[in-house]
Amino acid sequence: MFGGSVLAARDGSRTELVGIGLEMTWWWRRIGFALEGAQRRAISDDDGIGTTALGASARVLVVDQMMPSLLEPRDVELGIELHGIFERAWSSRADSGEDPSIRYGVGIAARLRGGGDDGSALLAESRLFVRMLWARGDTTTAIARGEAPVASHDREALVILGLGATWGAGERHYADRFRRHTTETIQWGQITIDR
Repeated sequence: MFGGSVLAARDGSRTELVGIGLEMTWWWRRIGFALEGAQRRAISDDDGIGTTALGASARVLVVDQMMPSLLEPRDVELGIELHGIFERAWSSRADSGEDPSIRYGVGIAARLRGGGDDGSALLAESRLFVRMLWARGDTTTAIARGEAPVASHDREALVILGLGATWGAGERHYADRFRRHTTETIQWGQITIDR
């Protein structure tokens, strides 16, 4: 599945960011693996910080429940995913001489997935997710090189909130779950009920 998202983030207590993300995800039953990219920029012009990030995530579908769609006459799947995330980011900060930062983290996503027209294996989903990432701290290497250890504020969590959509194709037996409901008309006296 291929998709994109809009992002809002806060880097510890220092910087608020907005951005966009792209992802490509493979699913096998309840296990997923994704390659991801994101571009985030500071809201404040004074900061002048831009970050490009590339990463990967392992995903586990822990809850899935079929339910009627509110907008279409077919079922949709409500799913809850847990994510384990690895990210490498490059900052455009002019005075930064640091190596690309590496972050690890966890996330949770709620998704609504639906199928295409009858006879099609196409899938579409919308998702809302929250992630927390922490920079890798390697104070031992820094001390060996005669550098000061990383300040504690550099290890604060990067919190990301995202809203996105993805599209792709599933196996035929999976796509059949998203069946279209037929309309039944019940006549009872002078009252007609469609269900």
